[in-house]
Amino acid sequence: MGNFGYYLKEGFGGLGRRGNGTAGAVFTVVLALLVIGVLMLLVHNLQLTVEEARAEIEVEAYIAGTLSAGELASIEGGIIALPGVAAATYVSKEAALVELRTMLGEDEYLLGEVEDNPLPSSYRVAIDTDHHGDEQLKALSEQIAVLPGVTRVSYGREWIESLSEIVELATLIGLIIGGVLVLAGILVVGNAVALGVYLRREEIGVLKIVGATGGFIRRPFVIQGFLVGLLGGLLGVGVLYGLYTLLAPMVGATAFLPLEWWLSLIGLGAAVGFIGSFFSAIKHVHAAA
Repeated sequence: MGNFGYYLKEGFGGLGRRGNGTAGAVFTVVLALLVIGVLMLLVHNLQLTVEEARAEIEVEAYIAGTLSAGELASIEGGIIALPGVAAATYVSKEAALVELRTMLGEDEYLLGEVEDNPLPSSYRVAIDTDHHGDEQLKALSEQIAVLPGVTRVSYGREWIESLSEIVELATLIGLIIGGVLVLAGILVVGNAVALGVYLRREEIGVLKIVGATGGFIRRPFVIQGFLVGLLGGLLGVGVLYGLYTLLAPMVGATAFLPLEWWLSLIGLGAAVGFIGSFFSAIKHVHAAA
């Protein structure tokens, strides 16, 4: 316990020493985590957009010509019987035209030259929440499409798939950039520790002479690096939240990172500090006089 107290004291003491590169290391970790955090915010809000779009999905099954009540009932029964279907609502040609006029608003005059209603009747199919996946929607639409009397099925598949691809691409870019920034943070923390070892080389030499082990000498530097990363993580998340609060209304962001995400950012900062200091301390303490 006594040794641990010494390690902590020396680790915290290292943060306050001038000229040992600590401030630069903290700044680098903050900057790296800030960029990673912005990318995480982008991915998170894109994911929310995709989830909201999926929640509002309705499959539209268009009906051929004018069918009898019995034929419509047969189609509706076939749709309702399919797994994943929550409800099916019939929309007549006339109702579809009224909706189109409402949607056009002031541009309703564009329909003035249309004599016959060109819109087909359809069934709007509400989907259970556990059937909103791409493959599930595709399979359901294919099942509806083969029902007698159904001519075409749509549910905005291309749009949903495009959004999903954007999320995947943003995630991949985030991982690549994040990996580079984490490596840079590790190197900067390692350089700060190396500088700290150099500045204290005479003290380290004395410790070696009196029999101090390499581990005893290294641990304060490792704790110092861990604290640098932890401080950088806390500051990075704080700055990220401040920027989110300031800019979210301008860019349309709707949610900050979930608790586990920003905790992982702080943990990543601490890990960067620990890894950078651990390997740097092993190398440079061993070489110190």
